Amino acid sequence: MEVIVVDIETIKGCFLLCAYKPEDNTYHDFLINESENDLYSMIKFLDSHKDYYMVTYNGLNFDGQVIEYIWRTYDKWFEKSSKDIAYLIWEKAQEVIDDTNYGLFPPYRESELTFKQLDIFRINHYDNKNRMVSLKRLEYELDLENIEEMSVKHDKKNFTEQEVKDLVHYCRNDVYATYEFYKVTIGDTEHPLYKGNNQIQLRKDIQEEFGIECLNYSNSKIGDEIIKKYYCEEKAIEYKDLPRKGFFRREIKLKYCIPNYVKFKTKQLQSFLKETKDTVLKSNEDFIKSITFYGQTYTFAKGGLHNVINNKSYTSSEDEDLIDIDVSGFYPASIINNNYYPFHLGKEFLVGYKKVYFKRLELKPLAKKDKKIKGIVAALKEGGNCPYGKSSDMTSWLYDKQMTLATCITGEMSLLMLIEDCELNNIKCIMANTDGATFIVPKNLREKFNEIKANWLQATSLELTYELEEVLFKKMIFSSVNDYIAIKEDGSVKYKGDYMTDFELHKNKSFRVIPLALSAYFLEDKNPDEFIRNHKNIYDFCGRAKASRDFHYEGLNKETNDVTTYNKLIRYFVSDKGLKLLKIKNPECQTNAAELSEVHAGEWLCTVCNQLKKTDVHHFSNINYTFYIDKAMDIINNVNAGKKVKKKIINPNQKTLF
Repeated sequence: MEVIVVDIETIKGCFLLCAYKPEDNTYHDFLINESENDLYSMIKFLDSHKDYYMVTYNGLNFDGQVIEYIWRTYDKWFEKSSKDIAYLIWEKAQEVIDDTNYGLFPPYRESELTFKQLDIFRINHYDNKNRMVSLKRLEYELDLENIEEMSVKHDKKNFTEQEVKDLVHYCRNDVYATYEFYKVTIGDTEHPLYKGNNQIQLRKDIQEEFGIECLNYSNSKIGDEIIKKYYCEEKAIEYKDLPRKGFFRREIKLKYCIPNYVKFKTKQLQSFLKETKDTVLKSNEDFIKSITFYGQTYTFAKGGLHNVINNKSYTSSEDEDLIDIDVSGFYPASIINNNYYPFHLGKEFLVGYKKVYFKRLELKPLAKKDKKIKGIVAALKEGGNCPYGKSSDMTSWLYDKQMTLATCITGEMSLLMLIEDCELNNIKCIMANTDGATFIVPKNLREKFNEIKANWLQATSLELTYELEEVLFKKMIFSSVNDYIAIKEDGSVKYKGDYMTDFELHKNKSFRVIPLALSAYFLEDKNPDEFIRNHKNIYDFCGRAKASRDFHYEGLNKETNDVTTYNKLIRYFVSDKGLKLLKIKNPECQTNAAELSEVHAGEWLCTVCNQLKKTDVHHFSNINYTFYIDKAMDIINNVNAGKKVKKKIINPNQKTLF
């Protein structure tokens, strides 16, 4: 695809469009302010690139909207001064921002835009409130050199020549960041979670297979659109006739959320089942329960069944295996087997839904050898997962909270049936986690374990839809059920929570050197002190802090009492020499939050480095290694002791020997 990467700055006294052409590695800057007017040269440039895709970060909601406004209006501005034009563009930009803040649609729909868009913000689902990432924060997660925010306010009217140069430099930096993230989106990266995974090609393949114009859709939206397509076909209705809203209930009786096959053998779980069936929830309530069974506390909640496990480690042996079983597609299978559907959509919903589910199963074996089929299978998986998530979204056409609860509780109760049967036969469950569980299986009970699984699949009807996936582990080390490292028999490793060493870009990778040290210790028996002191990627020592509009950050020099004020986002590392980082409440803040809080309590000092090169090796002499070693050793000591160890107070100025 031929692309140009674009970012704009809309300030009261200055408009700037910066475009980067990867094909010839050139930047093109177009300014409109009191002393410059590149309007017509910009129009000529845009016109000559109509066949290109415009790569933007949130362009469908902002950049593309403003550019479209300029394109449709510029021929009426020939008598206006460049300063007036900049003001008109700023005014339109503010209108677009205000409409977005109030949840209104942007002025132009994607199909109405003159310039084809590749909005990598939308494609990666960063418009979701739970995944939302600003471009500045993304620059941090990508380890880019410059993550500094713009120094001028958007209502600034007059610019010096140097301020204009600074603005161009800032905008080019954002364009560079957008391009780097575009490369991640098409899999042109060394990041292990994204390498070779071309999200643009995936959408082209889906477009061809399903006839859905989805180039700028998130995976979640693609799944939703596939379900809509199959439902329309089954109901013989047009897309425009789909329901606009879901089904709202005043109360939900949980006896309708538990299938008849759910039965328990122990009196404790029989009583728990009866109590659950007698429960009636209001529409705004969630099902949250806990029960202790065979020494394990299990929690039932919206996210699934989990047990409480802290600071434990398990190792397979000559006599025992560590076996993890997983029901891939557990919730979709539960929906199909128990005929769950949003009430207002009728049973026809299930007919189309089954087609999505079983088509995925049919194609899955072929996906390993065919990238196109792999993409289609991924899309069908999103379609299969979509109804459960959307059934709890009050804005979705699939909304029916009884379906959400029925799917979740059915999965939880079904998994508890399996755990109960195993425990009654001396097969210990050590972890339950939403769609699977991990067991210590004595080798002389392996046949019994297989029998229990087969009986469970038959009882739950899961054998009709899927088989259990089984993984053998050599060792599992837990800080909690969501924080663990597990070594498989084939040598591969599964990381979760505090132990994760590679992160999706919407997650926080702060102080990555700590999980790297944990991995080196538990997998290779490496000394954490030596590992951390010898690690040579400066970005892995960095953390980030981001303030909301009600706060800002300041750095206090404790020797001189001088204060440095920072923007909302800062990158920093804990250092021997530096400033005390403080979070300060702004005067206009109306909350009851503390006026001042420390980013790191105690005597820890920090060095802010929003501009940081990988080659800046001089920083290594200023890193306070004690901070990082202490954090790693806290986790290691807790696991080794099998309990939370009382933390000793560390003097950050004291050098330590491991």
